[in-house]
Amino acid sequence: MALPGELSRDKTDRLRPPPPDQATEEVAPEPAPAPVARPGPRRRAVRLAKRVAHRVLGERGVDKLRGYLRVDEALRMGSESLRRTAELEQQVASMQRAALEAELVQAEAHAASVNLELLKGEVRSVIQTLEDLGMAIAPAAGLAGAGERLSELRERVNGLDRRLRSLQAQAAAPVQSGPVQAAPAAAAPSSALFDYVGFERRFRGDPEAVAAALAERYLDLLVANPPVVDIGCGRAELVEMLTRRGVEAIGVDTDPSMVAEARDRGLDVRQVDGSSFLRGREPGSLGAVIATHLVEHLEFADLVELLELAATRLRPGGLFIAETPNPTSLVVLGNSFILDPTHLRPLHPSLLTFLCEGAGFRDVRLRFHAPATDYQLPMIDDPDAPPWAKRVNDAFAKLNSVLFGPQEYALIATAAPATEEEHP
Repeated sequence: MALPGELSRDKTDRLRPPPPDQATEEVAPEPAPAPVARPGPRRRAVRLAKRVAHRVLGERGVDKLRGYLRVDEALRMGSESLRRTAELEQQVASMQRAALEAELVQAEAHAASVNLELLKGEVRSVIQTLEDLGMAIAPAAGLAGAGERLSELRERVNGLDRRLRSLQAQAAAPVQSGPVQAAPAAAAPSSALFDYVGFERRFRGDPEAVAAALAERYLDLLVANPPVVDIGCGRAELVEMLTRRGVEAIGVDTDPSMVAEARDRGLDVRQVDGSSFLRGREPGSLGAVIATHLVEHLEFADLVELLELAATRLRPGGLFIAETPNPTSLVVLGNSFILDPTHLRPLHPSLLTFLCEGAGFRDVRLRFHAPATDYQLPMIDDPDAPPWAKRVNDAFAKLNSVLFGPQEYALIATAAPATEEEHP
């Protein structure tokens, strides 16, 4: 039997060990052949399988085997496609469920949005009703001023009630027999045709806030200089605070309703003008005279007379205090000062100082209060600002001082000491 070509004798002889006599002979080393890139085990196995298939099956058998392999691959790919199709169907079903849930959520959101709009409509209706009510109560201020306006109405009702009781008491008084003497005609109070009480209540501010500001500014000074006269005392807040501190205090005002209200609270308040009251006092009998927001209501001659009377009725070292709007802050002239129809003229701080010195007061000092900070221009507050920012801030500071500075100022003057002619 002949051996195949791969197992021929000349090739197998090379694998046999050499004879003993030739093992010791030195054989000249043959040069190493150049390395040939051999195919990998997988490729060699594939080649061997192809050769065996060709020899065993022949060409036609190999073609049939290839067809069988292609069908198997197609079947495998079809199975894989079916599996992937099933996975995609599951994903589609999951997405359909998610879409359905999203539609349900969207429907609920739409319903909530509709309900919210309906609720907004109801809230707007309620707000409009409240605003209409506020405008009916306070036409100029609306709902924000309704509470204040109701307080004013309550005060007016109380004032009318007091006047009615006063008239009833006068009507119930017994009629005197004998010739009737004509009573001297009295000048009508300034508020007889103008509700100054209601005006002051609305535009001057909350009475408690006003009283707190007066106490902070002047109460300690007045407590140290009794007895005190508050000219133009209005609601008599200072008189009440001084009385509670055990300080003798008298209020003076020309408005009958304010005087009646203060007397109902047990305060010593006289219905008379300030100059007439001071004329009836002994010289040097008072410790302090204060007039807050009064001097701007007086004619010039009456103002000079009031200052001169105060200077003589105060004891040596006694205090005269006058608080008035500050015309050097221009926002005052265009706002609060012109708003009050009973104001006659603004008094510049230098002018009022000059008048007090002329009346005989010493050590005249000025204090400024209530700057209009809500209107002031903001400063540049940046540590990395350029150098010109300081000039801008200085300019803004001047504008704020002139336009939106302190809205009120107080003049505090001391009565001159007694002279030798007065006390020989």
